[in-house]
Amino acid sequence: MTRTSTFFLAIAAAVLLLAPLRLHAEAQPLPPDASVKRALLIGINKYKGVPKLQGSLNDIATMKQILITRWGFDERHITLLTDEAATRAGMLAALEQFVRESGPDDTVYFHYSGHGSQVQDTNGDEKDDGLDETLVPQDGRTGDVRDITDDELDALFARLRSKTAMIVLDSCHSGTATRSLDIRTRSIPKDTRTDLYRNAEAAVPKTRAVVPVVTSRYVVMTGAASHQEALDGPVDGRYHGFFTYALSKSLSSSPADASPSEILRGVERELKRIQNHFGRTSMPEPQLEAPPDLLDKTLLAPRTGAQSTGGLSSRVAWLGAKVGESGKVTLINGSLLGAIPGSLWGLYPPGETRFAAGQALAVATVIQVTGKDALAKLHTAGAIIPDGARAIALMPAPTGEKVAVHILHAPNDQRKQIEETLAKHVPNVELVGAGQSPRFLIDAQKTSIRLLTADGLQVVGTFAADFDWATAFAQVMSRSSHVSELLTLDNPASQLNVTVRVANLAPAHPATTRGIAVVAGDVRAGQYRIRRPGQPRGAENSLQLEITANADSYVTIVDVDSEGGINVLFPNNYQNQSFYPEGRISGGKTVLIPDTLDTGNRAGFYWDYSPPKGTDTIRVFSSTDLETAQIIRERIRALQATSSQTRGGISTRTVSGELGKLRESLASIAARGIITVYDPQSHVPTQQTASDLTPAESPSGFTQPDMIQAQSSSPASAGPHAPSADWSATSVTIIVSD
Repeated sequence: MTRTSTFFLAIAAAVLLLAPLRLHAEAQPLPPDASVKRALLIGINKYKGVPKLQGSLNDIATMKQILITRWGFDERHITLLTDEAATRAGMLAALEQFVRESGPDDTVYFHYSGHGSQVQDTNGDEKDDGLDETLVPQDGRTGDVRDITDDELDALFARLRSKTAMIVLDSCHSGTATRSLDIRTRSIPKDTRTDLYRNAEAAVPKTRAVVPVVTSRYVVMTGAASHQEALDGPVDGRYHGFFTYALSKSLSSSPADASPSEILRGVERELKRIQNHFGRTSMPEPQLEAPPDLLDKTLLAPRTGAQSTGGLSSRVAWLGAKVGESGKVTLINGSLLGAIPGSLWGLYPPGETRFAAGQALAVATVIQVTGKDALAKLHTAGAIIPDGARAIALMPAPTGEKVAVHILHAPNDQRKQIEETLAKHVPNVELVGAGQSPRFLIDAQKTSIRLLTADGLQVVGTFAADFDWATAFAQVMSRSSHVSELLTLDNPASQLNVTVRVANLAPAHPATTRGIAVVAGDVRAGQYRIRRPGQPRGAENSLQLEITANADSYVTIVDVDSEGGINVLFPNNYQNQSFYPEGRISGGKTVLIPDTLDTGNRAGFYWDYSPPKGTDTIRVFSSTDLETAQIIRERIRALQATSSQTRGGISTRTVSGELGKLRESLASIAARGIITVYDPQSHVPTQQTASDLTPAESPSGFTQPDMIQAQSSSPASAGPHAPSADWSATSVTIIVSD
C-alpha cells in the first residue's frame, strides 16, 4: 500500500469515526434496519502553536449546508469540530464516538480542513520515504502534544462497521511556503520530536495487519498529491481551501447517483476556473483513492433496501429565502453558497427539490451581504414569492473592470516609480494593500521586475527593469480580466453536463497498488508549439478538442488568446456544411473538433497555433436550444470584431459591457418557463411554471436532456408549453511556446 493511500485510509477511519457528539443525547431511537447519513466536519483556523489559516471554518460551514440541502443529511447527525474544540484529545474523542455509533448500513462523510505535516516513521511501515503523514490538531506542536498520525487513525478505522464512506482531506504535507498574505499553504514542516512518537508507539498495540481488510470499502479524496501544496485563499469573495471550494461546487450539483469519478471531474472543472482567475498555469492535482470497483459506483445516495432517516435530497444545494419589502429578498446563510454582490439566484416554491431549468418564480441579484445573509433584488417588479421559498445559484458575480495588484517589498523610490508607471500605462490596474486580495503580485528585483500569481508560487513573466515592462504587464492583466469575466458566464444549476479535453493529452489512468486505485485529477494544461511555415501539422502545433455532452445540444467554442483577444472558434465560416451544422452534437457521444489533423479532414478547417506565444483559455458553451447558442455567439462575435480592429487593445470596459449584456440574456432563461394566467376567482394574476404543463417536442428536432420537472404550488392551468432551455460551460487552458 502506498504511503499516501495508507494515510488517507487512516483518515477515512476518522471519517467513519466521526459522529455527532453534541446531539447524541437528543437522538431518537432508530429502527434496527435504519440507514443513517453521518458526518464529522473538522476545521481549524486558529492554531495555538503554528501559523493560522483563513478558510477552514468556511469550508466546513459550506459543506454542512450542502450535505443537508443537497444530500439529505439530518443536522442532528452532523458534528462540527472547530478551532479550540479540535484539539488532539477532542479529535480523537470524536473519532471514538463515531466508531461506536456508526452502523453497517450508514453512509459516512468526513472532512478535514487544516494543516497537515509529517513525522519520522517509528514502526517501519512506511517503506517509501520513512515518514508518517499527520493531521495537525489545534494544540499541535505545543508542549508534548503530538500530531495525529496515520497509524493512530488506522487503529480506529479498523473498528468501523460502516460499509460506505467518503473521506476528504484539504491539507498537504509538502511544507511549501507562499509569498502571499492572502493565499497560504495548508502544511507545516515535519515534527522533529521523534521521541514523543516513538514512546507513544511502544504503548500502542500493533493493529496494522487488519488494515488491508478494512480498506476495501472506502473512498478518499485529498486536495493535492503528497509533493504538492494545498492552497487556502480568497475565492469568489470568501476564504476557502481551493480544493474544498471546488468540491463544494461539484457536490452541490452532482446527480444523485454520482460516482467518485464523476465527483472528481466536477472538482477538476472548478479548479480550472480558479486556475484561470488567478493566472496560474497549473494547479495542485486532487487525488482520489478507492478500490477500483468503487470508482464508478454511487457514493452518497441511500443504500438500497435500507430505511433512511435523513431528509429529502434535492437536485442542487439551496438556500432559504425570506421575502422583504420593495422587491427585495434575503437569502439566509447566503455566503455559505457564494451569494456575493452581483451573483444571480433563482427563486423557487417552498419545498421544491427538483429545481427544473427555466421554471424559477423569479431571478434576483445579490446587492449586499450582512454577516452570513445576503440581500438580493428581484429582476421582475411585483413577482410573487411565497414565504419559505428556496433559492439556487444561477451565475457567479462578474469580476469587474479592475485587476488588483499588490507590490511586494521594495524600496520607497522604486515602489513609487512602479506605481507611477502602472497608473500611466495600465488603465485597469488597482493597487491594493496587505489587507486586500490581489490577483497578481509584483516582485521588484535590482535589475528586473517579476509578475507573480496571487500565491507567489508561479512566475507569470520576468522583465528587465529598464525595459518597457508596463506594456507587457498591461497585456497580461488585460487578458486575465477578459478570461475571468468570461468564466463568470457559468450555470451551476444546469442539468446539461459538458466535458472538454485536449485530444492529444493522454487521460489520467488510475494506478493500482494492493487493490487501491489512485487517480489524479486532470487539471493539466495542453502544451503546444507555434506552427512555422512549412512545418508538418501535428498534435504538437494544431489544436484538437474532445467534447462530450450528456444531452443533444449546440456547442459554441470561444478562445481568449495570449493578447486578450476574444474569438469564436466554432462554429465558423470555414467548416463544411455537413460537419455538425450549427454546432449540434448528439448527447452521450464523444466528438472530435476538428475530426482529424490529416489533410482533407471532414471538418474543413484546422486550428494551427501562430505567434505570439503565451497562454490561451478556451471556453466551451453548450445549450439545449439554438436560440441560446445564437445569443452567445452574437455577443462574442461583437467582441471579436472589436478585438480585430484594435489587436490586443480591446478594453476591459468593452468586454465587461458586452459580457454583461450576455449575462442578462442568459439570466432571463432561468425564468423563461413562467407564464401569467388570469384567475377568475380572485381577479389576481398568478404565476405558473412549465412543470404544470405538458412538454412539447423541441423545435430543433433534438431530444431534450432528461430534465426533471419541478412540482409547482401554483394553481393549475391548461395550455401547451415547450421545455425550457438549459446551458452549461467548461474550460481548458493551452500553453503555447516557440
